[in-house]
Amino acid sequence: MNQSITLPPPAPVLKLARPSAEKWAATLAEERRRLGEDQESLRERESNLREYESRLRILQADLEAARGAAPAVAHVVASIGSRAPISHFQRPTSRAPFIDDAGLQSAWEKLHRAHELFEAEQDHLRDDRIAISELAEAVKRREEAVAARELRLAEREALVAAAIPEMMAKAPESGGSAMSKLTRGPFNLARSVFGGKA
Repeated sequence: MNQSITLPPPAPVLKLARPSAEKWAATLAEERRRLGEDQESLRERESNLREYESRLRILQADLEAARGAAPAVAHVVASIGSRAPISHFQRPTSRAPFIDDAGLQSAWEKLHRAHELFEAEQDHLRDDRIAISELAEAVKRREEAVAARELRLAEREALVAAAIPEMMAKAPESGGSAMSKLTRGPFNLARSVFGGKA
């Protein structure tokens, strides 16, 4: 017995393309440039934050000095060295301002009254809008009902118009006087149209 053995084909050799040295160097240069820009931006932010911190320390020292806290704090802040001059903070009196101003009270009352009137007008406007929308829906329903009624009426008129020639054709065959034909005509017409007995 001679059986042939088939071997699997060899695995393909994959060759990955590597970027050229010039391209690699250009990519590295671009990354270095971006990192340098980011580092410079972080340095600017740090310096801005330091200046802001020093100004806040000066303001805090002014507040504490105005309250009669330790004057040593003002000395420490002054030793930090800042560009902003130290100003003295004066605390306002504890009395509420404008408490005795009648004009201000009157203006506030007018403002509150105008606000109440405005809210009332908004309520009326909302009610009017609801009523108008309900009325519009009722008119639409009435319009649809009238259109349906007109359609039914047109159908009946068409039936009557179709039945009149038939009645005229049957009229000479039936005997009787002209007066009986005239008085019986509507009943005969109704009988032929609606199929009832007249």
